[in-house]
Amino acid sequence: MRPAPVRHFSLAVGILAAVSLFAGGFGCSKEPAAPQPVVKRQAPKPEAKAPAAPAVEAPARKTEQVALYDPRGKRDPFVSFIKAEERRKVGTDTTTLPPLQRYDLGELKFVGVIWTKTGARGLVEDAEGKGYSVTVGTRIGRSGGVVSRITGKEILVREEFVGNRGEKIVKDSGIQLTTAGGK
Repeated sequence: MRPAPVRHFSLAVGILAAVSLFAGGFGCSKEPAAPQPVVKRQAPKPEAKAPAAPAVEAPARKTEQVALYDPRGKRDPFVSFIKAEERRKVGTDTTTLPPLQRYDLGELKFVGVIWTKTGARGLVEDAEGKGYSVTVGTRIGRSGGVVSRITGKEILVREEFVGNRGEKIVKDSGIQLTTAGGK
């Protein structure tokens, strides 16, 4: 009963031979590139000096033209196109500002109007509940707005500021009268 191991051995050898032929057929389809021959450089041999030739005049050197830059009448290329103006930083130090300039217009409520002989006075309340009286010309809001008109329904505020390009921008805003119902 010894023939069984021989059968397994011959089967294994046959499979191994088939796999190696299969892999050899596909894996070695390209011939390996021949290695490039190594070429050694030879050091140049010192040449024997030729006898000194008679002194020949060297050709006259060309005069080099030097380019000079004349900045007169031209603008400095390193200066910005936009004029740098020191802008007043609004709202950085609120301790020195009057109370009405410490708040944005949206934080203030217009709660009433007092009609006098000299004109109308608006009653404005801040976020903390403190009340203030404003007239035409009173500065109000963080953007440096000025009260331009007081009517029975709103206070008109004109704000002037400088835009990014340096142009003057005027913005008219209004604070609507708040009634007892909330709005």
